Amino acid sequence: MPNLIYIILRRLRSPLIFLILVYAISMTGFVLIPGVDNQGQIHYMSFFEAFYFVSFMGTTIGFGEIPYTFVAAQRYWTLLSLYATVIAWLYAIGSILGAFQDPAFRQQLKRNAFSRAVLRIREPFYLVCGYGDTGTQLVRSLAKEGILSVIIDYDQNRINELEITDFIVQPLWLCADASHSEVLESAGIKHPWCTGIISLANNDTVNLTVAIIAHLLNPNVRLISRAETPEAEANILSFGANEVINPFDIFASYLALALHSPSLSTLFDWMTAAPGDPIKEPVFPNHGMWIICGFGKFGEALYRHLRAAGEDLQIIDADKNKRNMPLGTVIGRATEANTLKEANIESAVGLIAGTENDADNLSILMTANELKSDIFRVARQNEEHNHPVFRAADVDLLMQRGRVVSNKIFALIRTPLLGDFLRIIARFNDRRASILVSRVIGVVERDTLELWEVRILPNKAPALYRMLKDQEILVEDLLRDPVNREKMISAVPLFLKRGKRNVILPEENRILYQGDRILMCGTLSARRHMNNISYNINALSYVVTGEYIPDGYIWRWIKERRKAKTNKSSD
Repeated sequence: MPNLIYIILRRLRSPLIFLILVYAISMTGFVLIPGVDNQGQIHYMSFFEAFYFVSFMGTTIGFGEIPYTFVAAQRYWTLLSLYATVIAWLYAIGSILGAFQDPAFRQQLKRNAFSRAVLRIREPFYLVCGYGDTGTQLVRSLAKEGILSVIIDYDQNRINELEITDFIVQPLWLCADASHSEVLESAGIKHPWCTGIISLANNDTVNLTVAIIAHLLNPNVRLISRAETPEAEANILSFGANEVINPFDIFASYLALALHSPSLSTLFDWMTAAPGDPIKEPVFPNHGMWIICGFGKFGEALYRHLRAAGEDLQIIDADKNKRNMPLGTVIGRATEANTLKEANIESAVGLIAGTENDADNLSILMTANELKSDIFRVARQNEEHNHPVFRAADVDLLMQRGRVVSNKIFALIRTPLLGDFLRIIARFNDRRASILVSRVIGVVERDTLELWEVRILPNKAPALYRMLKDQEILVEDLLRDPVNREKMISAVPLFLKRGKRNVILPEENRILYQGDRILMCGTLSARRHMNNISYNINALSYVVTGEYIPDGYIWRWIKERRKAKTNKSSD
């Protein structure tokens, strides 16, 4: 609010000074010019009479000559004062209207309203810094899960697009620079309901700044950040319990994994898919020589991972002055057939169009297809609005930077246990990964897969937590249908975490304990059934014992009376 007052006073300083001067001069004139009273005696106005007269004259309300009929000199001065005060008022009113149209004033109004709305939040929310392609997809996914987002972005065009977008859970937003600490404070970085901060700026320096501010202002808050260079990734990870997503590293490792363990890469792809996304078919790239077109951040990540995987690589780049390019790099435009021939495309098994320009990448794919139609084609899509064109290009594997980051972050938010699970199975061989894939396929319904986490805590699964005090519960019990306990729901327990102990594919007869965390996958209906027994003691009692526990004082009293009668009759 003080900022709003400052902006208004700054805009109204000159008109207020002008209005005060006109009033002061007009009043002084009326005080100094002699008039005549009803008896013909000389009369001078007092300052109050002059102020009163000038006030209703200047506002054009209409007046009579007071306190006595004016003489000619007073009437001349009245004419002069009348026009002067009207001009002064027009100038002041125009300035007031202009102040309300001032971009700084309007921005401060929005910021104050935004800050008040954030203070009123009484549910968990994520603070999202950056609303580009990645932020758009992530916020949409969070809204589908009923999770509130508070968004900061410096681009007004993105904010305008956000304002007209309809979400299931409407986010809050502010057009501002997220690298400023006061902006993050007004956005709720210290708010008790702030669950985490997600920094998705296109600039690694901004993401690093946000990480530093978050660590200093709220060291306990969870930070998930995007980084596009190994240096930035290491820097952000050097302080705090942060998680960093490098889209280039993620995709490059995924491609390397697909070459050597298709089952494992398929599992990673399914586990990190956005909600509602159809399950993709596995990809089976061949071993051999690969051509990487473009040696930027993406090309470097691909070269590093594929080379570590033992693949033969050939680089093409148009910039001969680029540093750190491998020996034997072909200098030229990969969109030209001669350049691809020089890179020996006839002997290549795969080609990656990985430049920062979507038009160039599409051109590379088309040229490569003419030279060798059976080559495995991988493309990088930079802009989300170009997706229909890349889909029409029918590439074998598409790298969408925004989708890679948003899917990975959403998976970590929705099921925090997934990160531990993926790190463990990354060491699996293809045979063990195939077993996992077969178990997952067994519960797939309509080509979509649901992931969720069961946390046996008082506020997360109160019914489970309560019953475990007196009753033994098995993993198998969680898989029973709460309508017909003889029927099993379509779900698979992927991972059980108990303290520092980790169990992949826990057996059905394993006993559960308070504090256990179980990562589940299955159908949407199975997720709803499991959520029901986690909260509803009646449903849980039925799947565990086959009996319903009466809910409420009266029903419990009736059951106890019946039980007492039964015991008495048996005696």
